[in-house]
Amino acid sequence: MKRPVSGNAVSCSPTSLPGSKWHLRLFLAGLVSILILAGGCDRPLPPADIYRTDPPTRVVDGVTLPVFHTAAGQLRYSRSGFSDGARKRAALKAVLSFFPEDRLECGHAAIGLAYLHLEPDYRFAGTGQIRLALDALLKIRGTYADLPDVMAKTHWTLGWIYTDLMALPSKGLPHYWQVVRSYPDIPMNLSPAVPWVNLVSPPASKTSTAPPSVPKKFWAEVALLEIIRNTTDKSLAIRAFDILFRKYFTGPAAGFALKAMLENPVLADHARPQVSGYLQKHKANPYLAREIRLLAAGETP
Repeated sequence: MKRPVSGNAVSCSPTSLPGSKWHLRLFLAGLVSILILAGGCDRPLPPADIYRTDPPTRVVDGVTLPVFHTAAGQLRYSRSGFSDGARKRAALKAVLSFFPEDRLECGHAAIGLAYLHLEPDYRFAGTGQIRLALDALLKIRGTYADLPDVMAKTHWTLGWIYTDLMALPSKGLPHYWQVVRSYPDIPMNLSPAVPWVNLVSPPASKTSTAPPSVPKKFWAEVALLEIIRNTTDKSLAIRAFDILFRKYFTGPAAGFALKAMLENPVLADHARPQVSGYLQKHKANPYLAREIRLLAAGETP
């Protein structure tokens, strides 16, 4: 069974990663632990006035939880960074229990519950844990088939489990292609967890506390990157690369895809013409840019 070679990528800084291969693992491992669990809901919070007093509570699986006015608020609470796995699981179950009519948030909560089968560390998940996660995701695929946001995330996660955790790209790649074909414009909505203190006692100021906007990232662009990384078919890798650079050139996956292509002698010639344009447009990651320049020149980063 293949395992990621990095440590806890979420806690690493780019400057602490010594080799070129670590930048891609940082990007992907961060997706695993943040994107999959990041409920995917970007609806606005309800008016702050409704939280002037402590919210009511209910018990789920022996855990006392606050009851919010909306499924979106309940889902955000489940992403509050609990160190207690039982509370995290109960918080996700609460979305399904308290708001069964809100299928979008329930779908994202169900994905979060599926991922929890892989914890405490997905890198060392056993066969039984992986099987439970797969079974849960396949059930979600049937239950929420009419919700594109849930389906994009579900297929991407299935692709990741099959390719990265089980080393079965023949099973994982079709899920990535499903994301590309059926859900090309579904963004990764990464609304941050709202600090609990702001929910109970919101500040008196009416100044907006909304987080700054960030460029959209799409499930399909990362799916295309994973196809390039995992396929042994040259034509499929080139096809994925061309789609990525045509439609998602400004996204974060483009640079990692370009680097992966340049590292492969079979694919490098196809990718090299894109280097100049990419480096002119993308200035944010100097480490990745340096590696791309070196690879394009035929040198080893």
